[in-house]
Amino acid sequence: MIKIAVDAMGGDHAPQAIVEGALAAVQTYSDIQILLYGDQAQIQALLPKGDYPIEIIHCSEKIAGDDEPVRAIRRKKDASMVVAAKAVKKGQADALVSAGNTGALLAAGTLLVGRIKGIDRPALLGTLPNLRESGESFVLVDMGANADAKAKQLWGNALMGNQYAKDVLGKSQPRVGLLNNGSEDSKGNKVTKEAFELLSQEEQIHFIGNVESRDILVGVCDVVVSDG
Repeated sequence: MIKIAVDAMGGDHAPQAIVEGALAAVQTYSDIQILLYGDQAQIQALLPKGDYPIEIIHCSEKIAGDDEPVRAIRRKKDASMVVAAKAVKKGQADALVSAGNTGALLAAGTLLVGRIKGIDRPALLGTLPNLRESGESFVLVDMGANADAKAKQLWGNALMGNQYAKDVLGKSQPRVGLLNNGSEDSKGNKVTKEAFELLSQEEQIHFIGNVESRDILVGVCDVVVSDG
C-alpha cells in the first residue's frame, strides 16, 4: 500500500478540489492510501459517508500563495504542507502532493524532506506529448524551480529526469538532450557548455548532446534538460 500525504489546504480551490481529487484517486487505484493534512472540520464536511482509505490529520495553519516560501516553512510549524512534508521525512508517507505555493513546496522538499545525495537543488519536472504518431511523452526538467541554474544543477536535472523516464515512462535507456540554441557541441553559453562536458562524461545516462527547442516536440529525445 502506497501512502500519499496530501496538502488539503493548498491551491485556489482547496480544500474542496483536493478532497474531490483524493476521492477520485482511491476509487481508481486500489493500492493507495491518502493522508489529508489540513483543517479537519472543513475536510470532514466534504467527505461523503462511506469507507475510504482516507485519513485526516488536523493542521491548524496553512501556507498562502503569497507567503514568502522559506519564511513560511520555518515559521508555520503546523501548516498542512509542512506537517505533510515531515511525514514523508519520517517515513510515515511515501510521497507528498500539493497544489499550493510552489516555492514553499520546493523549500519543503529541500529543508524538510531532504535531497538525493549529490543533487544540489530540487527541480520541477513535467511530461509533455510529442507529435509523433506513437504519442509518446518526453520529460522536461527543470520547469520553473531554478531560473539561474549552474552546470552541476543541469547535470542533476539530467539524472533525475533520466530516472523518472525509466521508472514512470518505462524507457529502458532514455535519450537525454541538453536544451540549447543549436545542436552543435560548441553551442551555448558558459553554463551550458560546462553542463555539456559534465553530461558527456556521465556514464549513468545516454546523453545525445544538445537539442534545439524546435525539435523537442518531434521526439528527438526522451529527457530534455534545461534551466527553469
